[in-house]
Amino acid sequence: MASVKQKFYETTYKKERSNLKPKGFLGRLYILFKQYEIYRSDVVHELLTPSRRFLDIGCGNGELVIKCLDKFEFVYGLDIARTRLEIAQKKIITLSNDFKKRIKFQFLNADTKYPFPTNYFNAITMVATLEHFFDPYQVMSEVARIIKPGGQLIIQVPNLGFLPRRIAVLFGKLPVTSEDEYGWDGGHLHYFTIKTLVHLAEKYHFKVEKVTCSGVLAPLRRWWLTLLGSDIIISAYKD
Repeated sequence: MASVKQKFYETTYKKERSNLKPKGFLGRLYILFKQYEIYRSDVVHELLTPSRRFLDIGCGNGELVIKCLDKFEFVYGLDIARTRLEIAQKKIITLSNDFKKRIKFQFLNADTKYPFPTNYFNAITMVATLEHFFDPYQVMSEVARIIKPGGQLIIQVPNLGFLPRRIAVLFGKLPVTSEDEYGWDGGHLHYFTIKTLVHLAEKYHFKVEKVTCSGVLAPLRRWWLTLLGSDIIISAYKD
């Protein structure tokens, strides 16, 4: 029987949604400068160090998992929305048998225990997912368990400290961190700044080596990431 959480994400992500953008003046600017956008999955892929086993938690349609075939021998993707996993499975139909053997997509509620041995993965990513999980501490505890010592962890989340969100609070509005119109702030349950995300990683013995962002005109935003970055991407290694 599907949980309330599963039903929410089955409905929310039933179809591909490629035209999401901010509304109003920011939306018009977004269209104008979209050609200069660096997408979050591209930033994450570039940061990843090639190795043996890779896991993407909350893999969605499998885009990042498939892209990482060029860097890892075996790639895994987990997601709670079976509709998204079905899309991911369809994407690998045209791949060679060699590639198919190296990919595994699996249904899982990320807030539960993971079906992998301790010290199993060389790299793990959570892209636009940690803010959705019920208990980030439980998730990070499991991530720390299944990743090898020296393994790489990359997390991407919205930046609560982004200037437009600070201004929204100043004028008594909610600091919306999602472009989705499904549920309360797109189903986001938690909010992060650079400091709090780094602290969370360090709490579970990850050493953060890089903090960056994606988005439109990302290289310019990185000059003052705390204010100008609409998202936060950290790359860390397990001590």
